[in-house]
Amino acid sequence: MQAPAFKEKKRGVPTKNQVPSQCRPPSDSIQIPCWLYRAILSVYALLALAFILCIILSAFILVKNSEMSKELVDLKRDLWSVSNSMQTCEERQKEVCKSIKESIKGVTSKVEKLETQLPDIKNIETKVQRILEVLEKTSQSSHK
Repeated sequence: MQAPAFKEKKRGVPTKNQVPSQCRPPSDSIQIPCWLYRAILSVYALLALAFILCIILSAFILVKNSEMSKELVDLKRDLWSVSNSMQTCEERQKEVCKSIKESIKGVTSKVEKLETQLPDIKNIETKVQRILEVLEKTSQSSHK
């Protein structure tokens, strides 16, 4: 009788005369509380909601990115147009400035010629006054 009890003792099965040496039941028979299942389910639900929210936010970001990309293309086109207009205006301004400079050079040369001829003009003016005086004297003497 001792031999079969010894074999059962080796297997971990308690005999009728023995008290089990383990004070707690094996892990297979541990009861998990019901609230733990609900808590885990709630965590999974929150995780799923967070994932869905991330997907929605990503889609929103893609839409906004597309809109901003279109706006940037429009701004780039407008900037290109303004740049071309500015370049055309600058070219016209350079032409006008060149024309004004040429006109200023022409006027300056004419003024210089007049300045060099000014003594001659004054000389002519004095001669004309003398002629007028002589003519007056001759006209007065012929009237007498």
